[in-house]
Amino acid sequence: MDMAFQADPKVAQIAEAYALDAIDLAANFNVKLDWTDDSIALVETILGTLHGSIHEKPPEEVIWGFAKALGSYVGEVFRKNHGGEWGMISDGGSSFPGIRSKGKMFWPWARAHQRIVGGPENNVWDYYRIMTSG
Repeated sequence: MDMAFQADPKVAQIAEAYALDAIDLAANFNVKLDWTDDSIALVETILGTLHGSIHEKPPEEVIWGFAKALGSYVGEVFRKNHGGEWGMISDGGSSFPGIRSKGKMFWPWARAHQRIVGGPENNVWDYYRIMTSG
């Protein structure tokens, strides 16, 4: 089944607020996020640190808290620098927040979550560079 996208201003508002939270969160890691494409490499470093600190898995809501903040920052940097809009992506019976831009759809919250839980094979900086190419 094909994925469908529905723009949602509420998702955009939530993502904007979470992205600002990510800037505060990054300060705890002595990292200054500045809304540039290159700052996504710094987000990758933070996500790597979070992955490395999970010896006993914290509750999912804690992991998702980090993933929503840092994923929203990734999405907002993309949106500000390359265009696009936040909304809900539907795939089969599931629906989740994501971004549509120039026919591409992606979901930075889920990717940030995968990076924290799954490790370096889910590199967010690589993902971002793929999304911004072509």
